[in-house]
Amino acid sequence: MQQALEKLTGFKKYAALFCFGAFAVLSLPPIGFFPALFVSIPAFILLSQNAPSKFKSFLGGWAFGAGYFIVGLYWVSAALFVDIKAWGWVMPFSLIVGPTVLALYYGLIPLAAHRWRAHPAAHALAFIAAWGLVEYARGHLLTGFPWNLAGQAWEHALPLLQTVSLGGIYTLTLLTVFWAAAPLFHRASPRIFAAAIFSFALLLGFGSWRILQTPTVQNGAYELRIVQANIPQTMKWDPDEDWRNLERHVELSASKEREENPPPRIVIWPESASRHDFGHFPEIGGYIGQRLPRGSIGVIGNIRVTLDQTQAPTAYHNSLTALGRKGEVLATYDKHHLVPFGEYLPFRKYVTFEPLALALSGIGDFTPGAGPRTLQAEGFPAFSPLICYEAIFPAAAVDKTNRPAWLVNVTNDGWYGMSAGPFQHLAISRIRAIEEGLPMARAANTGISAVIDPVGRTVARLGLGDKGQLDSILPAPLPPTLYARFGDSIFFGLLLVFGIAAVVTTRKKPA
Repeated sequence: MQQALEKLTGFKKYAALFCFGAFAVLSLPPIGFFPALFVSIPAFILLSQNAPSKFKSFLGGWAFGAGYFIVGLYWVSAALFVDIKAWGWVMPFSLIVGPTVLALYYGLIPLAAHRWRAHPAAHALAFIAAWGLVEYARGHLLTGFPWNLAGQAWEHALPLLQTVSLGGIYTLTLLTVFWAAAPLFHRASPRIFAAAIFSFALLLGFGSWRILQTPTVQNGAYELRIVQANIPQTMKWDPDEDWRNLERHVELSASKEREENPPPRIVIWPESASRHDFGHFPEIGGYIGQRLPRGSIGVIGNIRVTLDQTQAPTAYHNSLTALGRKGEVLATYDKHHLVPFGEYLPFRKYVTFEPLALALSGIGDFTPGAGPRTLQAEGFPAFSPLICYEAIFPAAAVDKTNRPAWLVNVTNDGWYGMSAGPFQHLAISRIRAIEEGLPMARAANTGISAVIDPVGRTVARLGLGDKGQLDSILPAPLPPTLYARFGDSIFFGLLLVFGIAAVVTTRKKPA
C-alpha cells in the first residue's frame, strides 16, 4: 500500500485523503468497525510524509478532516427536516460548510509533524502526539466539540473502553491512533511496534479484569422508571399539543393496575418534557407529583423562567427539576453548557438577530447555569444532572467538590430521527459513566434511553423510536477512578512521552 500511496500527487492525493477520512467514520457507532482506523490512519500518515511544503501538509490534513466530518456529522442536518421549508437554506452550511471548517483542526496535525518527515518513525510519533493535542483543543476551544473522537471506536469492545477510567477519552484516543499506526513502526522501529502491541494487550487485560471484578450491584433498594414518550419533534413545541404531551409522560409514569414489587422510587422524564416552571406553576407540579408512584420523586426536564419584580421574564433556562409527590420543588439545575446556534446565538453582544434566536429555541436565547452541580433530595442518592449536549464533555460531568452517587442524562434527540446521532450520543454518555465510575440513567424523548452501570454495562435499554417506560435497578457507584481523581494528567504525560520519543528517534538514522 505504501508504494501505491507514494505515487499519488495533486488532486488524486487529496481525493484519496478525503476518502480515507470518510472511511474512518465506519469505526464510529453505530457501526463500530474499528479496523477502518487501522487502514485510514496509516494512510493519512504516509500521504502526509511526502508533502513538499507546510501548506500542502495542512491542505492534506484538511482534506482528510473534510471527509471525516462531512460523512461523520451528516446527521446534524437531519434536524432541518423538522421544518425543511423554513430551514432548507441552512442545509449547505450544516452539511458542508460547518464540517469543512471543523476539518481545519485536522490540517494542523500533519502541519505539526511536517519537520520530522525525513524520519518515518519520528514523523509517525510526532503525528500521533499532534493528533492527540489537536483533539484536546477541538474539545475545548470555542466552547468545544469533542464528538467523533477515535477512542469512541471501541463501543463494542467494553474491555478497552475501561482505559477511560484511567486517563479519560483523550488518552484512549491518543492510544487508539498509536495502535492504528503500529504497522508503520514494524520496520522503522521494532521497539516502538512492540510497545504498541504490549500497551494494547496490557489495557485489554486490565479492562477484562476490571469488568470481571466489578459485578453490577444495586444501590440500596432504589428502583428507577425512565419515561420515553417518543413525541415527534414536529409536535414537541406545538402549543396545541402541550397538555397532551404532558399527559403522555404522566400516563407512562404512573403505576399500572397491578402493584409493582418493588415500586419505582425515582421517575425520570427527558429534556424539556414539560415547558412549565413548577415554581411559578405549582398546580402543574402538583398534578404531576400526585400521579407518581407512591414514595417516589420525579426528575423532570423542564423550562425554568427568571422573573423580574413586575413578573416579566428576564431569563429562560433549559432545566431539570426534582419534584416531590405533593408537587414541591426539591432541587433544580440549569444547563450550563449550551449549544451554540441551537440554544443561543454567539456574539449576541455585537449582533442582534431576534427572529433567528426565536426560531432556533422557540423563546430566544437560553441563559446558562453556573456549572456542574450535585442535586440532593432527602432520602435519595445524590446525582449529577447532564442535560443533552453536556454529556459529551469529559471532566465536566460532576462537581469535583461534591461527588454524586450517579449521573442523570436527560436529552431530546428527536431532532435527528433514525440517524447515527442518537447512537453516538448514547455511546459518548456511556463513556462518561466509565470515566467517573458512576452509574448513569439516561432518559431520551425518542430514545435511546438506558441505565448503565459504572463499568459501562447496559443494565436496561429502550430502543430508538420506541414508546414506553423503562424500569430498572439503580446500580451502585464505584470509588473515584484515577480519571475522577486526576483528570487529564495521564493524557498530558503520554503526550510528553510521544513528543520526547519523536525527538529522540530523529537522532537515529532513518530506516
